[in-house]
Amino acid sequence: MQTLRDIIYGLIPRPQPSATSPDGIAPAAKQLLILSRHPNPSASYYLDERTKALANVPIFMRGLDDRLDDVDGEGLFVIICRYIKEPQLRWLEHWRDNLAGVAYFIDDDIPALVAGDEAGWPYKFRLLNLAIRPLPRLNRLLTHLWVSTEALAGTLANAGHRVEILAPMPAERTRESAEISSATTATLKMVYHATGIHRHEHEFLMPIVNSAMRKHENLHFEVFADGKLARQWRRQDIDSSRMKISPQLPWSSYLARTTDHGADIALTPLLAGRTNDSRADTKRIDISRMGAAAIFSRCATFARCAVAGEIHIGNTMEEWLMAVDQLVEDGDRRIVARNATQQSIEKMRQSATLAFPGIRFDGLGDMA
Repeated sequence: MQTLRDIIYGLIPRPQPSATSPDGIAPAAKQLLILSRHPNPSASYYLDERTKALANVPIFMRGLDDRLDDVDGEGLFVIICRYIKEPQLRWLEHWRDNLAGVAYFIDDDIPALVAGDEAGWPYKFRLLNLAIRPLPRLNRLLTHLWVSTEALAGTLANAGHRVEILAPMPAERTRESAEISSATTATLKMVYHATGIHRHEHEFLMPIVNSAMRKHENLHFEVFADGKLARQWRRQDIDSSRMKISPQLPWSSYLARTTDHGADIALTPLLAGRTNDSRADTKRIDISRMGAAAIFSRCATFARCAVAGEIHIGNTMEEWLMAVDQLVEDGDRRIVARNATQQSIEKMRQSATLAFPGIRFDGLGDMA
């Protein structure tokens, strides 16, 4: 089966920019259009803070079902965030000779998600329809390809085009997160917030959470899960009065939920695999927003902005149970871990740039 998945992975089309100006110099842009399923995590993690920095540039934000009749394509730079639909693709083709450029941004190894066994078929169909099927036409329009990590860039490397890194850019903190209690007898909230495409991580955590909840009666657990995963969680031998299984929320609702309702401990496993190996460490942003003390898998993804005081461990049940025990029983260690992840967000901001790579705006100079 894995051999078949590898063959499918290799056959799936990739984005390949092929539209360049004759002299190799990109024209200056007068305005910016972002096409995105907004609001969504990709836009929040990578685009929002950068667009805020373009105070003097006219910016159009359009959803995938929005019309573009009111947008003038002359001197327009277009950013496509993951997906595009047929009407907007036709609009780009109509204006192609007038555009200042078209960038495609992706933050997942989409062929790996389609070929792998993590994602369900509804999600795979969305990827096939909105991200892969448009590529033959979209590639003829693309002038830039932006990805979230060096590892993801490596999966798309091609001698004929350049892949540029658009690293996560979290917002500056506007308020202090809630204080973590240092009492060892206080009721503690532990969370695992991940989508269904992290099925393997859900299944990895189930026996760990089961054991931790039986050992620590002051521990309450919240997990986001739907369908089969939700049923698997309900079948665990966990006190239902201390476990909350919530359905996946729309992004705006999730932002509000995690801003208004914090957590004490956040579980952040990431198992080795083709899809996960290309991921960025954006989960830190959610953890920081909740003010939680995190347990991270020891891997290249979370090593990127690691700071002293964070907890990074191997993916074994024994190490995860020991780490949970430590955070439940040692309030001071929870505070150290929480503060460390808050510091890692600043490190993430410092390691990125506010500029969109390769765009020149009229009067603003080169943003590369």
